[in-house]
Amino acid sequence: MDSAPTIATLCLSHSPQMAQDVDHEQGHEFRAGFARAAKAVAAYDPTLVVYYGPDHMRALANIAPCFTLVETAKGYGDWGTPEEDYDIPRESAIDLARYLSEAGIDIATADALRLDHGFGQSTSDLFGSLSAVPMLPIVINCVDRPIPTAARTAALGRAVGDWLRVQFEPDERVLVIGSGGLSHAPPSLVPGARDLTEAQRQKLITENLVKAAEAVNPEWDHRILGLLASEWTRLAHFSTDDLAPGGAGGAEVRTWIASVFTSGTPLETIAYEAVPEWITGMGIAASSNLAILD
Repeated sequence: MDSAPTIATLCLSHSPQMAQDVDHEQGHEFRAGFARAAKAVAAYDPTLVVYYGPDHMRALANIAPCFTLVETAKGYGDWGTPEEDYDIPRESAIDLARYLSEAGIDIATADALRLDHGFGQSTSDLFGSLSAVPMLPIVINCVDRPIPTAARTAALGRAVGDWLRVQFEPDERVLVIGSGGLSHAPPSLVPGARDLTEAQRQKLITENLVKAAEAVNPEWDHRILGLLASEWTRLAHFSTDDLAPGGAGGAEVRTWIASVFTSGTPLETIAYEAVPEWITGMGIAASSNLAILD
């Protein structure tokens, strides 16, 4: 469609333990891929970011809809992430919420959320601050009931893509980001963890890193990356059993599913590394128009 904006997609893992590795002793392959991706994002110079991320039972501890479109937010500040305000174009958020509702997507909206490292880490690492570029954050519930099916997550992404193509002019450069996964099962994502204090939550993770590292599943991670590159539409048909090998945190791959269905294009693997010290299979995948070079 000649009148549509340019839409590029970047999906990437996040891990608080990556930020704790201040001497960059682990994850060299992932870090190199991230550096290339960040350079490509800077060259692309997005005019708008649509960001699909999870909430780790912080912002939505007492009520957790499947999908939440955020109208105003600031950083949570967990694991050293920023606490500044996000630059959210409120009128666009309201319009998108209306469009999604009319398209049959059960979308919640929220004001004044504090978005944790599921949004803050990748945003600050890519752009330098949370307010560097206008952003529409969409929280996908990946932790506790009700968790949306892969099919409904794909439908969300497809509807957001339709809205972008109708709403924005050809000179707009939209970057769709999906941050979460790949395989991991942090001990903080267990029943009852929502009642822990931030200090208790981080202590629980730190004291159980060895056991949590056992949940990293490279075989499953490579399956997801392979489908994104070739048969991405199959992800809409994934069942709970298909997602289970990725661990509790692997459920965050829903953010990747929403992203690829928003752009409607396959995603090339930029980097993958199982990093047990970060208790996560760390991957990066991007659309070809983001022009990430080796």
